[in-house]
Amino acid sequence: MEKEIHLLQKKHHKKRGKTLTKKITGWLHLWLGLVSGLIVFVVVLSGTLFVFCDEIIDLMAGSHKYVAYQQGEKKIPAEVLVAQFNKAHQEEGRKAFYIDDYKAPDRSFRIASGIKRGGFSYTYINPYTGEELGHTMSYRFFYVVAHIHSQLLLGGFGKTVVGIASIIFLIQLIGGLILWWPQKWTKATRTSSFKFKRGVKWKRRNYDLHNVLGFYVVIPALFVTITGLIMAYEVLESFTQKTFGGVSATEARKISKKYEPAFVEDKSFITMQEAIDLMQAKFPDVKQIRVSFFGGEKDTTYSLLAGKFIGLKSAVGSHNMTMDKYTGKEIILPEVFENHEKIEHTNFDLHVGYWGGYIGKTITFIVGIICSSLPVTGVLIWWGRRNKKKPAVIAK
Repeated sequence: MEKEIHLLQKKHHKKRGKTLTKKITGWLHLWLGLVSGLIVFVVVLSGTLFVFCDEIIDLMAGSHKYVAYQQGEKKIPAEVLVAQFNKAHQEEGRKAFYIDDYKAPDRSFRIASGIKRGGFSYTYINPYTGEELGHTMSYRFFYVVAHIHSQLLLGGFGKTVVGIASIIFLIQLIGGLILWWPQKWTKATRTSSFKFKRGVKWKRRNYDLHNVLGFYVVIPALFVTITGLIMAYEVLESFTQKTFGGVSATEARKISKKYEPAFVEDKSFITMQEAIDLMQAKFPDVKQIRVSFFGGEKDTTYSLLAGKFIGLKSAVGSHNMTMDKYTGKEIILPEVFENHEKIEHTNFDLHVGYWGGYIGKTITFIVGIICSSLPVTGVLIWWGRRNKKKPAVIAK
């Protein structure tokens, strides 16, 4: 009996020992977590799935990525392949909006297409015969995943909900660090704060999964959350751009439009293949060139991206160029526009883990898995404490 009384007194003493800051932080951490937990779980998990999208897309393409090549064979011009594709899929309303041309002679030609704003797919074509080798809907899958991540597939309302949940998650990360921080650093607190306790029941194991793993991911998680908020809120995006010498996305679009040559009815464009050849000549080491054409038949520029590798939203060793369709010359845009592009790409790369190749992706993926588990382990901690048996009243 004396032992039980001692334990109760010890527990009571511990509760009294909590600082006001920790009490308030603990209360906020609990209720903000319960309110936003499900949304945070969905948003973080969908973002984590997106990290290795390029590898999964290539895996799904399988053998369609390659063709049998005969020495001396000539490729069909890119614009001809695009025209053939659009004609073949005219009835279903499918239209190409960018292509990937590969330097390697055994690589197939890839077309990204869609039906209005849906049904996105990659189609792989033999560049020597024009034959469609196959297609994959992996593009559409990751389009859906990205829109779950950014707006829960609910448009503007969903974007607002995700933005609020992301702000709450940022507060949760800071609050979690405050709660993790021991009031007094001792050998025991160092062990419990940095290591998993062995030979414990599932409640303690779950607590360690939340507390210890949460600490180890807090710094990268803060980076991922802040970069996500920069993309989500125009005011933060504009502030970041101006801080580092760029311009907002709205201003960048205006600058780009200002430098586009005017459309002339009876003046001919250089072909898409000629644009690709010019890009390849300027950057001979690149292995892949992407040409995007979103502006329609009267668009007077080619948007080109060349690199050693170009994925869905990533690029390695890349070079951008906006090319005048009439002259084939690069349109030189102001420095603030170039800064805007660099800042935007850097922020995105930090958000999705593209900053360090496979190492960066792997770290971001692990951080994402752990962060998506935090709402789950947090709810289990709350549920365990909520249903904790009250100590029996000790008779005098």
